[in-house]
Amino acid sequence: MAEPIASLSPLSRSDGSAAYNCPASGFQILAAVTGPVELPGRRDAQKPEEATLEVLVKPGTAQGAIGERYVEDILKTLLGRVVLGRDKGFPRRGIVITLLVLGGSGGGKIQRGESYLPILPALLHAALLALLSAAIPMSMTYTAVALAVTNANQIVRDPSPSECKTAKSLHTLAFSSKGHLLLNESQGSFDFDTWDLVYDRAYSICRGTKVSGADGDVAMGEKPSLESVIREVVEDKIYKDYAWAIDAA
Repeated sequence: MAEPIASLSPLSRSDGSAAYNCPASGFQILAAVTGPVELPGRRDAQKPEEATLEVLVKPGTAQGAIGERYVEDILKTLLGRVVLGRDKGFPRRGIVITLLVLGGSGGGKIQRGESYLPILPALLHAALLALLSAAIPMSMTYTAVALAVTNANQIVRDPSPSECKTAKSLHTLAFSSKGHLLLNESQGSFDFDTWDLVYDRAYSICRGTKVSGADGDVAMGEKPSLESVIREVVEDKIYKDYAWAIDAA
């Protein structure tokens, strides 16, 4: 399976930006971060002791609808646990994250009746990389993956839109860099045993650690893990930015 392709700071006029492409699902996300900035005319949204986090999800070829508002709430809740808006002293300031969906089914728009869970990991990773690009202080990083359970009880990573339509259940899980479960969004029909298998598979993909299979055998997690992919993207950007200092040394 092709690994995700990501880059930092593709936009020159934003405080931070990132591009994220998931070849398996076909989703391409462009993220931009502005902040910390003043919030003129939004006194009702300002928090007196910490930063106000705003997340905007925009389809590439159409206006946002209920699906975009739903996923914005999920992203805002998770990112609110990660961004250090209070500890670093950003009172009455705003951090705005804009996520543009440039690819995927329907030319960048989730069609009516389609689930937003498969695109959620790409949105989360793009937002994370853009926040890192903008040097926004965070307590931890995270990784996320979407999984589909087929009628044959097979677990499919990064399902395509057609696989999502025929799947028994869809799951999106996110894990922090400390190993904690940050997000668990599921839909469809499944039991606790199935969810345990989904959890083990998702943890393995995100963190690359050993997991127990359905037969009790211990197998190595998938390599490279999503954590290592995100880490390499950041390391490559730092190396390019400071290559002159490395060469001079």
